[in-house]
Amino acid sequence: MKTKSIAKIFLFWIPIFCLGILIGCKEKEVIEPIDYSPVQLKTTSFSNLAGKTVTLKGNISRLNGMPVEDYGFIIQKIKENEKEIVVSIGSKVSVGEVTLQYQHSSNFELGDRYRYTLYVKTKNGFYRGESNIFEVDGIKIDLLQLKLVPNNDKITVTGDFQFLTENIKMYYQHQYQQEVQLPFQVSSDRKSLTFTLPKSGKFYHGNTVSIFLQIRDQSGYQTNREVASIQILGSLNPPAQTKIYLNEPIQLTGIAVNGDAIPFSAPFYILINGKKIEYRSQIYLHEIEGLKGSKFQLGYYNGKDSVVFKDSIELIKPLGSNIHFERKVIHSPSLMNINGIDLYTYIMNPDQPKYYLGKHSVPHYFNSSYENQSFTVRNIPDGVYNFSYSSPFYSVTSTEQVEVRNLKWDTPANTTRYVGEPFTITGNFIDGHGYSIIGNGIGEGAIAQNGQISFIIPGYVIGETEIQIGYGVNINYNESYYAPKKQKLYIHDFQVDNISPLKGYPGDVVTIKGKGLLYIQTTLGGAYANSIYRSTDEIRFIIPAFAPKGKSAIEMKLNGTTVKYKDLFEVL
Repeated sequence: MKTKSIAKIFLFWIPIFCLGILIGCKEKEVIEPIDYSPVQLKTTSFSNLAGKTVTLKGNISRLNGMPVEDYGFIIQKIKENEKEIVVSIGSKVSVGEVTLQYQHSSNFELGDRYRYTLYVKTKNGFYRGESNIFEVDGIKIDLLQLKLVPNNDKITVTGDFQFLTENIKMYYQHQYQQEVQLPFQVSSDRKSLTFTLPKSGKFYHGNTVSIFLQIRDQSGYQTNREVASIQILGSLNPPAQTKIYLNEPIQLTGIAVNGDAIPFSAPFYILINGKKIEYRSQIYLHEIEGLKGSKFQLGYYNGKDSVVFKDSIELIKPLGSNIHFERKVIHSPSLMNINGIDLYTYIMNPDQPKYYLGKHSVPHYFNSSYENQSFTVRNIPDGVYNFSYSSPFYSVTSTEQVEVRNLKWDTPANTTRYVGEPFTITGNFIDGHGYSIIGNGIGEGAIAQNGQISFIIPGYVIGETEIQIGYGVNINYNESYYAPKKQKLYIHDFQVDNISPLKGYPGDVVTIKGKGLLYIQTTLGGAYANSIYRSTDEIRFIIPAFAPKGKSAIEMKLNGTTVKYKDLFEVL
């Protein structure tokens, strides 16, 4: 009670003291929480019981962070008024197996029974596991400790098993499962026993499995005598599939290696062309840095053996015949579109391979789907080329070819035109391809046919001008390319040669002939004359209903220029 009262007074003053600190200080102290949860212990098996010595084992599965002051085993002979013997191991301890080679004060006698318990003492308390019992039963075991033993191996333990009865059973146990009975055979001279390590999916490479005899006498006392401590050796099976696509994983199966989530307690590596890789149940070749080629020798190293499988893994290569160009003729520069390059199956990372037209590099631009890819074509000479790409795993070349043309065009023999007249240019234009014609006041478009483009001279440009021809590249959104060549044009306004007839009734048709007539506006006696036909060299209009009777002038206008016809027109 006194201790509790002091604790209450102390707790009462803590908030006041902390409040004073908070008022006087700018920084707030951060208090780390203390783990007061119990230490978790387990008393396990014993072995090497002979003369005055015995090996006792236990396991600490959890410490709570409090400093350990002492740990060890408590041993007590099961007899009335016998005192407990505390055998300290020390204070330096960590989570895992605890072993004590205990030496008694005198030889153990046949029939003696002892209780032993693993304990841990901290400032926060004294913890002890459940007790186990060892009995001096006359059985002598040469404890077998083996590292990296394959499942399904036959194991022999030597000793003296004269007192081994049919009631004594063998079990195995490790940290991931409960006790499981295990068949065994005793030799005819009772000097050895043999068992087969179970082939179980619950064993994983590096796990230590404890094999023990469980002895229960008529009074019900049970003791576990450890026979062997065996570390499991994992192994891999050769892959069932030896020809795969780059996007497919290599599926790995084996003994004592199932499950990626459980870390192995001993080294285990996959070997690919001699390169070590941490084990996982499936491997993607494209994820492994530094791999080259399309053929791979697979194997594994398990800390004991290096095994290389007989059959290698081969990548299924892409076919050049599957690669197709969206357009068989392209300009440079341009955006070249290709289908049949299966990004997901053969490439995985579109920026990893190098792409070429002939020997010229064409950088990858983007992909609209796994099979449709676009590439930037720049500074490539005229020619016919195969497309190819080369990755760390393989190279492939298209069987189809694409023609590259750098835009060129010829100067027409006649560079003088009237407004509204067509202007045709011959060059290495691609049929069906769109082109732009730009100049001083000119901005026209044309689609190439039969190696030519043609556009109509606009009515708003008169006199000398200069044009360039280009096209949209479509690499960087609004990017366009124009050939460096520039061509001068001489554009005249309209010319009237003849008008007939020169008289008629409203509604009659009058024909004007000349040059550059396509865009002119016509009036008769000031009334607008509606045309029913227009071309660059002919216009037909209807005599307006509102035209004044009698003789009046025909006027033609274009871009502020007005021309009166030399003869008057008579409206009847």
